[in-house]
Amino acid sequence: MATKKDLKTVLIIGGEGGVGSEIVNSMLKDKYIVCVTYHTKSSQKEKIISQKNQSNFYKYQIDVSDNLSARKTFKKIYSEHDKIDIIIFAPTAKIKPQVLQNKTWDNFSEHIGVQIKGMYSVVKNTFEQIKQGKKIKFIVILTEGCIGTPPIYLTDYISAKYGLMGLTKCLAVELAKYNCTFNMISPGMTNTGLLSNFPSKLIELTAQKNLLKRIAEPKDIANVALFLASEESDYLNGVNIAVNGGNVMF
Repeated sequence: MATKKDLKTVLIIGGEGGVGSEIVNSMLKDKYIVCVTYHTKSSQKEKIISQKNQSNFYKYQIDVSDNLSARKTFKKIYSEHDKIDIIIFAPTAKIKPQVLQNKTWDNFSEHIGVQIKGMYSVVKNTFEQIKQGKKIKFIVILTEGCIGTPPIYLTDYISAKYGLMGLTKCLAVELAKYNCTFNMISPGMTNTGLLSNFPSKLIELTAQKNLLKRIAEPKDIANVALFLASEESDYLNGVNIAVNGGNVMF
């Protein structure tokens, strides 16, 4: 029987979101040591703080777009765990569909800060472990908007995700010598709280147009994350897996 010492440690950045929380639940069932972060401004943080009391569950407050916050949080994580085996990067700033004329550069900066600067901070704060030869599997949550034709009214969010995709691919090349891997998941429209600002008719039409006649559920993405976290995916690097019911193929 496996002991706690034998378990792999997974860090889920953005674990309070709809997809992130489903990944947390799946990882706990699959017997990982689960470290999950929540944002200081998140209205859902009390939920994630109170809903888990397993001995293999740890929670940390972080703002990945703030260098000081990221440094403090990772220092605390490494004081409690010898190493991190898997990092799932799934934070998201609030999505507000608007025409470009109504967006400000601050809208773009917020998403870029969370996605690109956030991923940069995560890698920088784990590099001491990486250069010691203790590999990390990175799993990055993107969006279907990064493949095929991007949706309208989400220029700030999609632009930041494209930047994150580019950064992830560069890291897959640059850090392969340390045996680290970087893979991506691009979900289609997913049934989470992020859709609260979307017209219900748009969600309904998206489901009707899909080959499987539905939008994604968080569990669909969590299942792929579990595979990428497992040893079965060890030879995958730089891969982007579309989880969209065949809505976009590439």
